[in-house]
Amino acid sequence: ELMSKSSKTLIVYFSFDDGANREVERLRREIEADIIKLEPVKPYPSEYTKRLAMIEWEFQQGKLPQIKTALPNLQKYREIYLGYPPVFGNRLPSIIHSFFSSFDLRGKTIIPFSEIVEEPLRATLCEMNELAQKYEVKLVNREV
Repeated sequence: ELMSKSSKTLIVYFSFDDGANREVERLRREIEADIIKLEPVKPYPSEYTKRLAMIEWEFQQGKLPQIKTALPNLQKYREIYLGYPPVFGNRLPSIIHSFFSSFDLRGKTIIPFSEIVEEPLRATLCEMNELAQKYEVKLVNREV
């Protein structure tokens, strides 16, 4: 949801469910930012074991889900807060790889955060650093 035409900050997040996202709402109150939820073209199953099977298949096959979400022109944004739930405790969801590979993020500052407050991101930061280097973005690890 685009809140401001003048915002230089964008919150992009991915969640496996449609529930209210406490961490995104908390961020929204703290910073003036536009907010976009990443959604795959093919939704993940709501049933947990089927969802895990689909995630595992993506990892094994190296398949990146296509992004259904229409994003605004990213040129106006300097900082992108990128929220996601760690998968299997230490992996980035495949759609985060899709986000990096689908949009020109060069020169942007990416600030990762967990969309689940209880799930720390430390275990995913190595993979996130690799993406940041590959796609020429600045990664800022910040407690938000």
